[in-house]
Amino acid sequence: MYLFLVIFFFRKQIFKNYIEIELQLGNIDRCRKLYELYLEWSPENCYAWSKYAELERSLAETERSRVIFELAISQPALDMP
Repeated sequence: MYLFLVIFFFRKQIFKNYIEIELQLGNIDRCRKLYELYLEWSPENCYAWSKYAELERSLAETERSRVIFELAISQPALDMP
């Protein structure tokens, strides 16, 4: 069980770090793809949903941001933010 938790934590951290690197490089489409993969792997993750929506809002993509929030709240379960 402990090993699973360690792997789970590091996978989340890898996604976060990879997205940050791609964002610094200006690879917005790659960031979007990474967020989609992150959310496929962990659809209950409030942090990932909100950061993805924030990214779109920062790019003045209001409609995309709204859709992402709508998808987030339609999930059957979400963790605590």
